[in-house]
Amino acid sequence: MCRLTADLAEPPPTRTPDEWADQTRVLPQGSPEPGAWRSSRTPYTVPIMRACASPLYKRVVAVLGAQMGKTESVFNVMGHRLDDDPTPMLYIGPTQKLVESVSNDRFLKMLQSAARLWERLAKGKRNKITEKFIAGVRLGFGWAGSATELSSHPAGLVIVDERDRMEAVKGEGDPVELADARTANFPDGRVCIVSTPTVGNVTTKKNEESGLEHWEVSDQVASPIWQLWQEGTRLEWTWPCPDCGEYFIPRFRHLTWPEGCTPQRARKEARLCCPNCGSLIDEPAKVEMNARGVFVAPGQKVAKDGTVSGAQPESDTASFWVSGLCSPWRSFGQRARAYLTAVKSGAPSRVQAVVNTGMAELYASGGDAPDWKEVAELREGYAAGTVPEGVQRLTCFVDVQKNRLIYAVRGWGWNMESWLIEAGDIWGETEHDAVWGELAKLLDREFADKRIQLMLVDSGYNPSEKDRNPDNQIYLFCRRHRGRAYPTKGHDTQDKPYKASKIDVSFRGKIFKNGLDLWHLDTDYFKSWVHARLEWPKGEAGGWHLPSDVTDDYCQQIVAEHRATNPAGKVQWIRIRRENHFLDCESGNAAAAHILRLHGLPKPKEAPAGTEDSPPSAPQQEAVAKHQPAAQRRRVMAPPRRNWTTGWRR
Repeated sequence: MCRLTADLAEPPPTRTPDEWADQTRVLPQGSPEPGAWRSSRTPYTVPIMRACASPLYKRVVAVLGAQMGKTESVFNVMGHRLDDDPTPMLYIGPTQKLVESVSNDRFLKMLQSAARLWERLAKGKRNKITEKFIAGVRLGFGWAGSATELSSHPAGLVIVDERDRMEAVKGEGDPVELADARTANFPDGRVCIVSTPTVGNVTTKKNEESGLEHWEVSDQVASPIWQLWQEGTRLEWTWPCPDCGEYFIPRFRHLTWPEGCTPQRARKEARLCCPNCGSLIDEPAKVEMNARGVFVAPGQKVAKDGTVSGAQPESDTASFWVSGLCSPWRSFGQRARAYLTAVKSGAPSRVQAVVNTGMAELYASGGDAPDWKEVAELREGYAAGTVPEGVQRLTCFVDVQKNRLIYAVRGWGWNMESWLIEAGDIWGETEHDAVWGELAKLLDREFADKRIQLMLVDSGYNPSEKDRNPDNQIYLFCRRHRGRAYPTKGHDTQDKPYKASKIDVSFRGKIFKNGLDLWHLDTDYFKSWVHARLEWPKGEAGGWHLPSDVTDDYCQQIVAEHRATNPAGKVQWIRIRRENHFLDCESGNAAAAHILRLHGLPKPKEAPAGTEDSPPSAPQQEAVAKHQPAAQRRRVMAPPRRNWTTGWRR
């Protein structure tokens, strides 16, 4: 019997991943700390590694800062499993470049540091960057954009590294959900996800019985890893104070330095303040505090001897959070200096990077969305479908989904004051005619004595399909109702808030050159405009109003995204709730009002006699008439024939 067959015939050892690493791994020269691996250097990683090998959990989620040993820890989990109980595996990183570097350098060095694994590694042509075979078992390397790797090979263990740096797989969905699907055929299949966090708003709450202050669950979180952490056991790494002996959970706000000091001085004088007794803790105490540290879930207590009592929340997801202050390779002073330097630079992206990677905490950026209950407080004493006094024009924006059209009709008055008239869904497959017929009825419908003056229809849904079929329903609808309905395309940012371009469309088989105007919208500008109006001073003209019977779901969708600046300095709107359609609709309505230049509407009490039959202002005529067919332009420009406030008739 060959050695490999004999090895596989033996029962797997009962050791844990940290024990395997301590017994097996030898870090080569050139490593930060060459020599035998010591799990005791990062005690907080030991429970995480053991959870990754435990049959009690289907998922393990770990939120840690940079320079804390998280990637090497998942290497230990992989090496332990390949050595002691081989199973097909998959490692997923955020980008192709990073994954190739991990496979070709860091992971290969880990294999070389473990003699048995190196001996079992298939050499030559089978040792590829994206695929390796160890003891005959496949280990694949993929990244968030590699849909083939994430959807074709089953795996008993999947490692997802730096989840928050990943984009959704185009046409496939969330990388973690795809990873879960890879493990479906394995009874003990497991997904382990590690990452530094990104953006969100969370608070802490003190448990009066345990005296510990825990992160509260929040629905204002954009960070994918933090969302996953909230779904699990929510364990947090706690330290004992060297002076009072009471345990506490270290956070960034416990880091202190002399007021007004320079970054260099903060590096020398930064200390950690115990929230229980107020004593200042020096850097050398960190080793002992980590050695005696324990993970504690909300509702659990920890005695001064480190004994944890009380049950963890029932969950098949073990989730862990460790402050970046616990890193043995970054001192309190270095963290303080990095933060003060970032603040001094004036760049929010640098501050965010320190908070995320240095402290392992969420970054709450300026311009965050208000709470949805604040939106609900804008309800007033009029019912949906009615037109309050002060409304002079109506606009509508339509968000197109596969199975329905979502719309919002908004009325506009002086100083861009606005009222939601109606919001709802028109259900039906949008590739068929029926829903578009219903939308045409909405466009022709009268609200009191007014009709929709301008309807914008989002053409961003499934753009690749429309590129193949220019004779699509959106363009057909807008051509049928040309002059009152236009397609739009949103952009993260552009040089102007809105601008039009000519597009070629087909109509009953005929191609029209320069046949339709497509409005390009700066979504950052108009979403910011809507959120600014939510906080408009009460009683001042220019407010943003809702009917008394608007739903909570509508209010929640209006604040389903919030504005943030990513580490690269780019502004982005991050979704913090699943549904955000009405925010798109209302920002689209704001764009429609800008296109019509409704900021020039007259103040009602100052309107001259006969305003009902008087023509619009010159800028309004220019903005609207420019994009009307000739016959409609004549009607708009001839006020005695048509009442401008009620729109023009087809």
